[in-house]
Amino acid sequence: MCGAREQIRSLVLSGETFDQPAQELRELQLEAAREAFTAQRERIPLLRTRAEETGVHEITSPDDLVPLLFSHTSYKSYPLSLLTAGRWDRLLHWYTTVSVVERGDVDMDGVRDIDEWTDRITAAGHRPYITSGTSGKVSFLNCDASDLDFLHDILEHLTCWPDPLPPKPTRRGYLLAPASGPMRSIDGYRWHAEVFARPGETRLLTEDPMRVSELMSSALLRRRIAEGAATPQEISSFETVSESREQELGAAMDRIVDDIAAHRDEPLLIAGMNNQQFTLIEALRARGVADGSLHPDTLVLSGGGNKGRALPDDYQERFAAFYAGVRRVRSYGMTELQGSCLACEKGDYHVPPWVIPLVLDEAGEKLLNTEQGVVEGRFAFLDVSLQGRWGGLISGDRVFVNFSPCACGRPGPTVLPDIQRYGDLGGDDKITCAATLDSYVRGMIHG
Repeated sequence: MCGAREQIRSLVLSGETFDQPAQELRELQLEAAREAFTAQRERIPLLRTRAEETGVHEITSPDDLVPLLFSHTSYKSYPLSLLTAGRWDRLLHWYTTVSVVERGDVDMDGVRDIDEWTDRITAAGHRPYITSGTSGKVSFLNCDASDLDFLHDILEHLTCWPDPLPPKPTRRGYLLAPASGPMRSIDGYRWHAEVFARPGETRLLTEDPMRVSELMSSALLRRRIAEGAATPQEISSFETVSESREQELGAAMDRIVDDIAAHRDEPLLIAGMNNQQFTLIEALRARGVADGSLHPDTLVLSGGGNKGRALPDDYQERFAAFYAGVRRVRSYGMTELQGSCLACEKGDYHVPPWVIPLVLDEAGEKLLNTEQGVVEGRFAFLDVSLQGRWGGLISGDRVFVNFSPCACGRPGPTVLPDIQRYGDLGGDDKITCAATLDSYVRGMIHG
């Protein structure tokens, strides 16, 4: 008999992913959690240490998962000095404390920068996805080949759920992203194009790869400028490079806008983060492309990407108006989560079966889950689909989760649309376990 993880994966292919009886699914999820904990506690030093310190030796209920959750900062708990000093071997040592990666499997000989570092990990059979890194540090989230296969199944069979699209390449594609790079969104857009766009008919915002080193150095310099620590020469060079880059990307966006305007009567695939989508929509409107005028079989993927640029308060309404009548993915998710919580006909986000939702108090210490009703708290979860890293995480999001059946008729739980970052609500967004986890990591890599 196949394991609980594979039984859950089979639900993705069944056409009944979000229709499983709640009690039966909870039992299957708990068995998958046991499997994941047993397999990963000896392979991930931070998880093993956490289990020993908290005295959790087996998973008997969701309460046992709470002490084992990592903070959303755990995956960027490396000392920045390892990058500035080029200590790539030590950075790999850090990576192996939070991931299912063996140091001896990755060749660090001759690595010159963070991009080559990520390439070497990829060459060893892993995929180190990063987050945006607006603070100057990115998170590195390890995936193995099985994780990527699972993710590909999700996009191929659940895109546009509850009325999923058949996996047919019938569209002209536009990806508002680089040609490549270790970001889940970039891979996801490319995979969507392979499944839903006609071969040879996908246009990119740029043929250049995304470079992690440029992303991090730009974020660090912006922070130094904000703190008043940057030199005039640094500021001048930064502004020159930024202006040149903006002009290149602006010209590329103009070409995409012209092409979309010329092919608006065809089915299209348009994929990009919210910032790029907003720029695209405003430019198309300026070209005379009216709201709701795209082909109804157009597929639109958007989300995230708001950091570093303030979008208008009504940007979601503008998106909805312009893309009225097309196929548009509506979801709640994050890089740390495989796939997303997908919106039903009523607009609530259904938690997928491979995710055990754990609603915590603001400090991230107490489990607030209930059998029925709506609970407000910090969103945490265990993603049992992940094998390249521990899928238990405490996020920075304040959510309302409904554990009762949804108004659409399907079982819960669902995340309601009122989602905000604790950091945007006036608090410090401090998770109690975060400092402890960071101290564990520091001890491991310096021990």
